[in-house]
Amino acid sequence: MITDIRPIVWIEGLIGSGKTSLSKSLADMLKMRVMYEPVDENPYLHDFYVNPKRWAFAMQIHLLGIRAGLQDLASEEVMWGFQYNGVILDRGLPGDNAFCKLHVKAGNITEREYETYRVLYRHRTNRLKPPSIMIFLDVEPEVALRRIKERARGAEVNIDIKYLSDLRDCYYDLLVELSNGDHIWAGKVEIKKVPWNSNHQDPNIIANILRKEFPILA
Repeated sequence: MITDIRPIVWIEGLIGSGKTSLSKSLADMLKMRVMYEPVDENPYLHDFYVNPKRWAFAMQIHLLGIRAGLQDLASEEVMWGFQYNGVILDRGLPGDNAFCKLHVKAGNITEREYETYRVLYRHRTNRLKPPSIMIFLDVEPEVALRRIKERARGAEVNIDIKYLSDLRDCYYDLLVELSNGDHIWAGKVEIKKVPWNSNHQDPNIIANILRKEFPILA
């Protein structure tokens, strides 16, 4: 059992994995505050999908700042707030690092740009309270792609299966780094990898995991 009284729960997974729907359900069930992935407010997203080599680095720097701010706000909430039983983050700061690595692999971000990103990333993660637990929704790329096509959200429809497969590889690398690697949060975040391929899976599967770990949610 994790000792944090009010937890920061981090929901992570591929685009189309169902993070946002699950986060909302858990927040309603467990009386938690949810901080959603700021997709609609991202000023670079459309430009990135049109010209990824031009806009990938700027987008990742923007997201780094946004994610760090949300992580900081979540920490303040669980330490000083009493309206909620904890906070749910719909994608976290290290998740954006997985995307950044993917852009390096795809040639959208140069190695020099990535080193600049890493300097800022290390500075921020070193100063932030890590989440209490990470729930990784493990979804096959083919399933994620089908869901993306079904919801038809803007430029997302141009995502292909290779992009999602490469992204999952980057996520798996992140899971290793967080478990026993050189990440500043290594060994500090409980990790639960949960198969999430079926549509309309019961959020109680995740809620029960959290209730077991955090007495305040029972």
